[in-house]
Amino acid sequence: MRADRTKWDRRYKSGDRPHDGPPSEFLTRWLPYLPRGRGLDVATGLGRNAVLLAEAGYRVDAVDISSVGLGLAGARAAARGTRIRWIEADLDSWVPPADRYAVVVMAFYLNRKLMPRLLAAVRPGGVMIVETHLRADREPCRSRYRLRPGELRRQFAAWEILELEEGKFGGGGHGVVSRIVAQRPGGRRLNTPCR
Repeated sequence: MRADRTKWDRRYKSGDRPHDGPPSEFLTRWLPYLPRGRGLDVATGLGRNAVLLAEAGYRVDAVDISSVGLGLAGARAAARGTRIRWIEADLDSWVPPADRYAVVVMAFYLNRKLMPRLLAAVRPGGVMIVETHLRADREPCRSRYRLRPGELRRQFAAWEILELEEGKFGGGGHGVVSRIVAQRPGGRRLNTPCR
């Protein structure tokens, strides 16, 4: 969508950088247990999670609608000596390759139409990590951009849920969030601290 691209390009040019800073604490905590291979960071923004994955040895694809954001992310990655494949795409219509990724990360972005395509992009035995805003009772007007309570559990009902939390976590200023780590059936089971 041209309007979304313009909005995000303008925000990044003005210095408004939401969800920038260190990588997701949730992803960082799970990183040692995740399967190795190819990673995908969806709606990468300024690339904080893509860089983390690349530094951990993943071959990373990072997708976002903003060319300005991707330019800033690319400079950040280059400064840290990481190589990432940056993909500029409209996530309403973008189709990732099926069965390709060991790890797919989507942090603080919600696109329900994209979700089935992302699930299909995870290889058997691969993992998807989602962390985004959860709808609060007093926010009905913004609910389409926020998960409903229990929505991630339903979305991943056919997968093995390794961790699922809903609530307020850490400092970060993200408010109430829902987050999940889920493994697609069909591959080697992960060795996690809970097992």
